[in-house]
Amino acid sequence: MEAKETCPSLLSQCIKATASTIAHGGCNYLQDVLELPFDLLETLVMELSPLALHALHEILQGNYSEEPVARDDSNTRKRGRYGIFDQAWERLFKKRWNEEFKREQINSGIPDWHQLYCEKHLNECFEQAIETALLPTFSGGIYELTVSDKIMMTISHDQKFTDDWKRLSYHCRRFGPHARYLRLQNVLCVQEMAELLIGCKLERLTFIRIIARNQVDGACMLINQNRQTLHCVQFIRCQLHPGSMNQVYDSICTEGSRHGLQILNFISSRFFETTPPGLLSLLSSGRDFKSVCFRDTKLQQASAEAIFQTLLQSSCELHSFEMSDNYISTWLSDMSQNSNNFSSLPEPAICLNSISVLNLRSNNLDQNDAGDLCFLLQKMPNLTSLDLSDNTLTDEGIRYLIPFFVWAFGKVKPLSDLSLESCSITDKGFDELLKHCLPVFRESLSKLSLSDNRLGSTVAENMAKLMGESLVKELKIEDISLGESGFEKLRLHLPKQVSVSHINISKNRGKNEAAIFISEMISRAPHLVSINAAFNIMPPESFNVIFNALDMHFKERGKLELLDLTNNPHLFISETTSQITKFQHRGNPVVIFSRRPAHFQIMLHDDDP
Repeated sequence: MEAKETCPSLLSQCIKATASTIAHGGCNYLQDVLELPFDLLETLVMELSPLALHALHEILQGNYSEEPVARDDSNTRKRGRYGIFDQAWERLFKKRWNEEFKREQINSGIPDWHQLYCEKHLNECFEQAIETALLPTFSGGIYELTVSDKIMMTISHDQKFTDDWKRLSYHCRRFGPHARYLRLQNVLCVQEMAELLIGCKLERLTFIRIIARNQVDGACMLINQNRQTLHCVQFIRCQLHPGSMNQVYDSICTEGSRHGLQILNFISSRFFETTPPGLLSLLSSGRDFKSVCFRDTKLQQASAEAIFQTLLQSSCELHSFEMSDNYISTWLSDMSQNSNNFSSLPEPAICLNSISVLNLRSNNLDQNDAGDLCFLLQKMPNLTSLDLSDNTLTDEGIRYLIPFFVWAFGKVKPLSDLSLESCSITDKGFDELLKHCLPVFRESLSKLSLSDNRLGSTVAENMAKLMGESLVKELKIEDISLGESGFEKLRLHLPKQVSVSHINISKNRGKNEAAIFISEMISRAPHLVSINAAFNIMPPESFNVIFNALDMHFKERGKLELLDLTNNPHLFISETTSQITKFQHRGNPVVIFSRRPAHFQIMLHDDDP
């Protein structure tokens, strides 16, 4: 029996020989290969390397090039053959990028694994080529860049490949037409690259560190070539000099026309004009904008006002707007005093009416901006997610915003996600917010973040009330100065059952009281999925408290997937701590912890201010 199992059959030998021939371009009968009986074709396809599979897949797509829907139910033969190829690409993608495979399964409805493989492979080739292009000793052009033998081995499954196959240009021509998303560093944003990618139908483009004018030219060529299919453009860490945005605008639409971009992101990029006219034209001419982002672009008040006014006067139904990490304090009050103030807007302004996600994080907004902000927010009936973190609103600013909160939590599409991290709020501001809003957000509030506010231990009773009387699922109260007394009060007032599924209580110096609170949460929150309790200075005796709670939880088939106990160095000094590794979720450890108390003598006084 063993001899028969190890001896390859004639069929398997033929399959391997055919696969090798296809891989090296020596097969002149690829069309005939596709006519093989279904079971033989399936066996062959599963043996092919990515390069060989790609060659065969292109023939298959050519056979049905006049049928726009590749995987519909109208042609059983076509559906069966596409199904085989899909399975093969899925297997190859998983083998090469297992973590990415898991994310794609979550994020994609019906993934096109061939397309995903092609674009992931090409982006990996770009990343490797950049390392060569940035070397001081490299003085060649795009056509001289190559990929490594490791990548070639991955796609060919053996070492029989020519030098031409190693050229980046080869991979652009072979895989580019099937990619829909590319990330291009500045050295690749040149005319030669745009020429190599002619014929692509890109839907998303990300440009990174564009600085020089020739790089802007190359990026604009790519945008222009794909303007019919492009719906997302991102600029990351770019320096956009005067006139750059005019070029971008001209590359995507002719004067007076409207473009089809849905997503426009500027992240850590700089504009060297106060209000770039090309940018405003790009925003005003968008008919399908769904998401616009200006993150860490160091915008000033005048720029923010011009951008916002342009969007307000447009007809796009914007769903998500982010203007974060900028210097725009007082911009709302300046805009309200402008002749084109809010009162002159059509009721309701289309843009404001459609926004559901608004991020104004870290914009130097303070209590003086809160009144105008309240007025603006009440013109957003569909707003469900709001981030005002890292703005010094203070308790006074929260008071100004309470009319909005009461309205927002009670409207037809209520506000369900609110982030007020690091807003200089004290216990007084929190208590007043809860007093006015708890009656209306009982059913609506799903996520609340109050981290990095010095709320203190006195908020514990009201915090427990919030957890008991609302349906909040995700609560972040990291570094709010609860201390031991705060955790004790929180535990004593905690209802018998809470709906929280994710909670972050890290950096609160709770010591053993934090451990006791964790044990109570585990027993009282039936839908609990994760707890972050890092940096709480838990002593060794806290270990048994947590271990016993986990032991009971998993005996009752609990749902906990993650308990973060990192940076509690005293907690795991016992030899018995290895027992805690038995708690697993889908093969992964539930508890994350510091295995050894690093610099133990230093850590003895780590609870000092």
